[in-house]
Amino acid sequence: SLRINTKGFWKEVLISTFDSNIIRSKSVQTKGVALNSAELHLEVQFLDYFKGKIQWKSGLFGNEIMEPKGTSLHRTVTVDNPKLWWPKGQGNQELYEDEWFFYDEKNQLIAKQKVIFGIRTSRLIQEKDEIGTSYVIEVNGRPIFCKGGDYIPQDVFPARVSDAQIVDLVEDMAKANYNMVRVWGGGYYPDEVFYETCDRLGLMVWQDFMFACAMYPGDTSFLENVREEFDYQIPRISSHPSVVLFNGNNEVDVAWKNWGFQAKYLIFGKEAEIIEPDYKKLFQTLLPERIELFTDVPYIHTSPLSNWGKTEYYNQGSQHYWGVWHGKDPIEDFDKKSGRFNAEYGFQSFPQMSTISMFAAPSDWNLESEVMKNHQKSYVGNQMIGKQTKRLYGEPSDFENFVYLSQLTQAKAVGIAISSHRIQAPRCMGTLYWQVNDVWPAPTWSSIDYYGNWKALHYQVKKDFEDIAILEKTEELGKEKYFLVSSSPETKDVRVLTTVYDLQGKKLFEDFSMFEVQPQSSFLVGENLYSAEFQSKDFVVEFEIKSDQKYSRSFAHLVNNRKIATKDQVKFKLEYNEVTGKGELIIENKEFIHQFMVFSTKNGIRFENNLLELLPGIHKLEFESKTTPTLDDFDFKWL
Repeated sequence: SLRINTKGFWKEVLISTFDSNIIRSKSVQTKGVALNSAELHLEVQFLDYFKGKIQWKSGLFGNEIMEPKGTSLHRTVTVDNPKLWWPKGQGNQELYEDEWFFYDEKNQLIAKQKVIFGIRTSRLIQEKDEIGTSYVIEVNGRPIFCKGGDYIPQDVFPARVSDAQIVDLVEDMAKANYNMVRVWGGGYYPDEVFYETCDRLGLMVWQDFMFACAMYPGDTSFLENVREEFDYQIPRISSHPSVVLFNGNNEVDVAWKNWGFQAKYLIFGKEAEIIEPDYKKLFQTLLPERIELFTDVPYIHTSPLSNWGKTEYYNQGSQHYWGVWHGKDPIEDFDKKSGRFNAEYGFQSFPQMSTISMFAAPSDWNLESEVMKNHQKSYVGNQMIGKQTKRLYGEPSDFENFVYLSQLTQAKAVGIAISSHRIQAPRCMGTLYWQVNDVWPAPTWSSIDYYGNWKALHYQVKKDFEDIAILEKTEELGKEKYFLVSSSPETKDVRVLTTVYDLQGKKLFEDFSMFEVQPQSSFLVGENLYSAEFQSKDFVVEFEIKSDQKYSRSFAHLVNNRKIATKDQVKFKLEYNEVTGKGELIIENKEFIHQFMVFSTKNGIRFENNLLELLPGIHKLEFESKTTPTLDDFDFKWL
């Protein structure tokens, strides 16, 4: 079991010398956007002080001679008819490129800098309403429903993480239709490549400062230390158009008020009277002051603003709901208990067997082995997974079956929450599940494992996060209903084709319905399915959206004993193109297959679709692979 002290250098350290002043950082901030123009603030920080005046030449904004202020240069410029940067699904990710040159009074070049920037405004709206207090991210004056997850360090040894791995992970978020990622405050500030990729792909960034789950001092030396950190990180990070929100800390305020820190650590009287003002000094005075100095990116001092538990708490601002995992709430409560913006919630699963094989020998493939216990870092972990898995799918037949069922359970649990959050818009305006990725190979809350393999959850999220989607609402297990939802910025006419089949593939009926779909709206679909007659039958319902977006999705409703296809009754065929790196898995089945999942024994294979309901017939699954696979490289599971 790894224990790493989070102090000291974790990247190479260099001492460099220069014969002229050099640029330490640069920043481009959007100060405002009008109908036909935008005002930008440009800043460059140098390492050393200047002597005399400086000429700043810009390819986009022309030349300006200025008196330096300390080690920094500032310009305010106007862009006519600006092309705005929009989050994914809301518009284009327009980026400007410029090159800046700096000359001294003798017209000698001091430094030059290439710059890529976007133009956008962002606001955090918290308003009292008839429900409680809203929590809405607004970009370019438009409220955005935020869809995504919480990002943690990609390795327990961060120096091992390459730029390519960072890009791959952010691209995997975009492929799953995220429009936001939250950088969690218990890790570290990501490298430039992370933000650059979010800029390019349209993923909004909710940026925590690196404070989490503990109380922090407020003495002068500590505050001065973190002030230097803020003055470096704030202009660097906020210069990216993708960064739309700064959050002071993760769960520090709620920990102090609700986790019993005072009793646990015997903090009473004068000591408690010191800690609370220290919190205000750091998160409610120093940090907002430094942010205001550099940027207009909105700031909130903590997340969540409201604890989970009492009904009223879910009506007030941001929420981290852990009632199912850490509490005793049934899994259906993911549907019932939604905050105004859900910044954390989740459920664990095991990674696929190829990942488990990297840290455990076959003799350790059981929940009681020391290896498996050491890789489970949640005090309720395996017990909670086993409890909910058994309830949903019955007793696992063996360890490999347990791994598969754990992924189905995670997908079901988080899917219940996502559906509830999206259907409740605009009361709820954000759903960020815990967590996107892993720091090491282990059973965790992630939807992508340490080696980059998508779990069942990530494939489901791809379907749940489409701008216009069909979602399964679970108020009661076995009595699910289906809703059409939209986070598209435009009102659209959407036709939904509903087709219902029995398990032999016979069409029972089909129905066309037309909806005028507005942003943040939802509609019940498949109304014929909810009669007592239909609820007593086994059926598969397929929804196909007829719009400018290609989308279809199937759900199974099973109440009776059914014939389960054995593997010798299913034929598999593989086609692969080594030039394109793309292939197809062809599945031929004569019996209905429920919750079909393909796993790869090779890391890094991506399927276009997975976690499927397969009626009898021939089905093709597209995939991408950097190496040539064989059928032996795939494992097929179903219920």
